[in-house]
Amino acid sequence: MKIATFYIITLFSTTYLFSQITSLTNYKPFFDKNLKRWTQSFKNFHFEKIRISDTVSFENTPFRDTKNLKAFYNLYKPGLSFSWDTSHFIDIYSYWLNLEKKGNKIVANAEVDQAVSLCDLKNNKWIRIYFCGYSTRIDEAVWIDRRYFILAGTLLDYKDVFHPKILIGDMTKKVFYVYTDSVSVALKTGYTSEKFKKLNIQE
Repeated sequence: MKIATFYIITLFSTTYLFSQITSLTNYKPFFDKNLKRWTQSFKNFHFEKIRISDTVSFENTPFRDTKNLKAFYNLYKPGLSFSWDTSHFIDIYSYWLNLEKKGNKIVANAEVDQAVSLCDLKNNKWIRIYFCGYSTRIDEAVWIDRRYFILAGTLLDYKDVFHPKILIGDMTKKVFYVYTDSVSVALKTGYTSEKFKKLNIQE
């Protein structure tokens, strides 16, 4: 009887965890609030229809030295996404946009590729966790809790059409659960993050 009960509990737990991974339902409040403008930048965006398409590990390669954080903050801090306890931040801009001050202006030398980095401020460890070629662009980084965070962006298909691409980052397992949707299409106006605007880049 105990063995049967244990089996049922294990099966239920496995099924529940699998449904959590395959569906984004549990994260809907963050898309309705924090990422509302992002979801509205797509035509035919149906949250409940988006399903997992891949699982990839964090790259876990060295990115920067934390000794120069003050200079880094002077340029990039408005664009960083800090965890709730401020022990970590996610950076989606510094690899893609090489910012520098020229007089009173901040100018950017843009790269084709983009990288996402994670900085552990308590342990002074700064790593690259995800790399994007020209076909993928990450627009937003939002923390769910201490363990999980969301990367929301776009994926360019072979017809040069942009579709939503969502990654749920798992800090414990060091993996991304990747979700894509080939039906939703980005509007012509596109999307610009408020954090990007706060970088105050000038031509």
